[in-house]
Amino acid sequence: MPGMDEIVLIIPRERPFYGVAHLVLGGLGSRLNLTLEHLEDLQLGLDSLFAQHDGQGDVTLRIRIREGAIETEVGPFASALSDELGAESGGVGLRRILETVSDGVELGERDGEAWVTLTKNVDGAGQ
Repeated sequence: MPGMDEIVLIIPRERPFYGVAHLVLGGLGSRLNLTLEHLEDLQLGLDSLFAQHDGQGDVTLRIRIREGAIETEVGPFASALSDELGAESGGVGLRRILETVSDGVELGERDGEAWVTLTKNVDGAGQ
């Protein structure tokens, strides 16, 4: 499909494997000429989600390159994550972190488990 690429990465829910996601994002960042700030924002958002150890089995990271944006979909998480993201918090909770480092945070559900999609608008993405 012109204008959209997708990379799917499935990794164990263990900290040593999170670096693999960083390498994939770094490679994409280089290919798309992302600024270091955009890349760091994406990595911080992913790390914040990976830190949620409330799921079983592997975690899936789906990265979509769209014109002018990168979408990262992460999951599955236990449904308790839905409550945390849905809650309005005056403090520095997960939702506030994700909203700060991305331009869009969407919470979805598949097979009774939570999935989070972060969108980061980037000039020149996909070119």
